Amino acid sequence: MSAWIAIVAIAVGTYLLRASMFVVFGGRALPAWTERPMALVAPAAVAALVSSTLMVDGGAAALPPVAELLAVVAGFAAVRRTGNVMHAFLAGLPVFWVLSIVLG
Repeated sequence: MSAWIAIVAIAVGTYLLRASMFVVFGGRALPAWTERPMALVAPAAVAALVSSTLMVDGGAAALPPVAELLAVVAGFAAVRRTGNVMHAFLAGLPVFWVLSIVLG
């Protein structure tokens, strides 16, 4: 039972830390020197997640499967066209799902 108490305590602690940023900075505008780098956080995070899942096979570099590669291309094209990172998921995931089913 003590393991569950630790898990719940950690979950509550991390939630409070994350929520505190919204409470403290929610109504304030950030300085311009912080807004410019923050605009690059979402694309960098998505690139890191995608590249780590695509280019590594058991710790060694590998070529990505066709479905994943075409989903990344569709996501990249959507972001280049719209400028919105969420469109990468809206375009890339359906491509991945369909190709995964078709290519088996």
